[in-house]
Amino acid sequence: MNVPEHPRFGLDEYRERTGRLRAALRELEIDVLLVTSPANLFWLTDYEASWYPPRLPVGVAVWAHEERTLFFDWSRHEEFLPYDALYDEAEFFDYGTAHITVAEQLARRSPGARVALEWSSPTPVPGVMVPLGEELSARGMSVSAGDWIVDGLRVYKSPAERERVLAAGAIADRVFRRLHETLRPGLSELEVAALVTTFMSEEGGEVPAQHPLVASGPSAWRDVHSFPSRRVLEPGDIVSVDASAVVDRYHVNLCRVFSLGRAHPGVSQLLDAARESLDVLCANAHPGDDPAIAMARAEQALRDRVPAEKVWWTGGYALGVSFPPSWVGHTYLANDGPHRITLEEGYLSNFESILRDRVEHFEAAAIDTVLMTDEGLRPLSTIPRELLIAG
Repeated sequence: MNVPEHPRFGLDEYRERTGRLRAALRELEIDVLLVTSPANLFWLTDYEASWYPPRLPVGVAVWAHEERTLFFDWSRHEEFLPYDALYDEAEFFDYGTAHITVAEQLARRSPGARVALEWSSPTPVPGVMVPLGEELSARGMSVSAGDWIVDGLRVYKSPAERERVLAAGAIADRVFRRLHETLRPGLSELEVAALVTTFMSEEGGEVPAQHPLVASGPSAWRDVHSFPSRRVLEPGDIVSVDASAVVDRYHVNLCRVFSLGRAHPGVSQLLDAARESLDVLCANAHPGDDPAIAMARAEQALRDRVPAEKVWWTGGYALGVSFPPSWVGHTYLANDGPHRITLEEGYLSNFESILRDRVEHFEAAAIDTVLMTDEGLRPLSTIPRELLIAG
């Protein structure tokens, strides 16, 4: 077995993960699963890259009835892969013939096997996966969908994963407290985002799955998903900062609202309702429950105090292993994702209350990360959901 130079978890952790996957595959009557999702690859093998070629099926094949894994990677990664991943065997391919290489190797090792593919993986593109499926079928193998199998296994964080989550939460709080002390008029949104990135690095964080979001001034209410701009902050601005702290690819998402130099009763009122909504969510989330129950009560508490036109969105989605361009998981507090779940110890989610006033032109956004413990759901941030006066 090849072991990476600096694995982020102990080998027993990876063996336990792969063992659970094999059990799941046997239950689903799948012989081999080809895992290509970057997040799932990392979870199983510790493999991490800054770029996954969209035209190559980089991935790992896991057998249900044998304790072996076969890693497929680009020929240019022949020296990189042994340093970075946990696997038993490796095969390398090139553009144009990669799908043939993968099919040949799987068919040679397991003729006539039932193979599942992650069709919904961010990479590679359908133009690679469809020919791969066809090539496998042509070689006498049956092909099925293997989406969300690994995702489902990693929904509930292990004790070791929770350690990373708590460390990331502490980093996020330290960064936002430093930003509270540093934020001032004259900085551009881009400079604020760069400050957040610098603070994250200085506090022990890593590269996040998405850049920090900074929305300021009279257009902030509509700039929810915009890149930070060259707009320069002015006295009296309301500024929302949304960022994630990362430890070993485990993200903790946090968003708070700052005012540059003055109180703003309208923003404070909305944030007070957002704080109450978080309290209601945590008070009504119990182990074994459908998360939609607590989410519905939290949303109702918010809407009881905030007019519908001021609620852009409230809800949450699973967090955990994240790679660009997204940290969004496949399960949601409203339980309307690809798979339904229950609240069990180790479930990790963000919880967003994105509020805005389109007449007065301001945003009041609050995002927390919440972790399910044996005592219930708890927010990881110690920074209150309130307007932070800066500058």
